[in-house]
Amino acid sequence: MKSLTNRLVMFAASAVVLGTMAYGQTAMNAAIPFAFRTANATLPAGNYTVNRVTTATNTIQLYNKDSGRGVFVASLPVDWYNTVQKPVLVFACVERGCTLREIKTGSGTYTYPETHKTARDREAVSLIQVPLTKRNAD
Repeated sequence: MKSLTNRLVMFAASAVVLGTMAYGQTAMNAAIPFAFRTANATLPAGNYTVNRVTTATNTIQLYNKDSGRGVFVASLPVDWYNTVQKPVLVFACVERGCTLREIKTGSGTYTYPETHKTARDREAVSLIQVPLTKRNAD
């Protein structure tokens, strides 16, 4: 009886985890024409797949299709009320380069925390939006 109960519990837990992962498989493409930084990596310009991995931790995967390299980035709590018709990636760019700041989608806005800035970085910031397109079968 214990064995059957354990199997049922494991099945239920697996269904929840895999269901969350399947729900999060919302992939989009972006052609990013410049190198940029995330909290944990510096990525080159290229064609990227942007994929929501899990809603539990607000984790997004950025995968460079050209280099085969990807990173996972976790956002601040998602603003479910700030939605857009046309999804975009928003970068804050200064003289030293660009940093991913937001991913705006039809289901909410994912925001990424700013790193510590020097006074020089605060002066000339431009926001660049890169459109996201629905992913076709590759």
